[in-house]
Amino acid sequence: MYISYMDSPIGRICLQSSGKGLTAVNFDKNDKQSGEFEEKEDEHIKKAKKELAEYFEGKRKTFSVKLDLQGTEFQKKVWNKLLQIPYGELRTYSQIAESLGGKQYSRAVGSANKANPIPIIVPCHRVIRMGRMISNYSGGLDVQRKLFEIEGIEYRDIKYLR
Repeated sequence: MYISYMDSPIGRICLQSSGKGLTAVNFDKNDKQSGEFEEKEDEHIKKAKKELAEYFEGKRKTFSVKLDLQGTEFQKKVWNKLLQIPYGELRTYSQIAESLGGKQYSRAVGSANKANPIPIIVPCHRVIRMGRMISNYSGGLDVQRKLFEIEGIEYRDIKYLR
């Protein structure tokens, strides 16, 4: 396991890699795992840091760092759908659910979105509720707003549920 940190416009970020690919991007809020591993980078973390820095500077719209997604088969299907959402665009949970077979999967899509271990790169911030409503972004609503600003997503009319 490899782990490293980077500072960003949204705060300190913790990156983790299995050696096969990036496994996690965490918003470092007193990250509990940081004491479990010696800080050490591999090529996946180095590439992720470079690409994230370019993203925050507005110079990168897609990521090419190799991912090692770890979750259930359904979660991986959802996360792969998230990877298809274009930069600067939003989708609803029901749109993602429909692409996976039906609106009845909307809650499961929401759960998978919340469990996304690699936010920003797997762009769960681009998924909102119908009626332009959002809540419970893993990094906090201020972080989600900042990501919207970086991508040029209009968010002033979005309702924030608390």
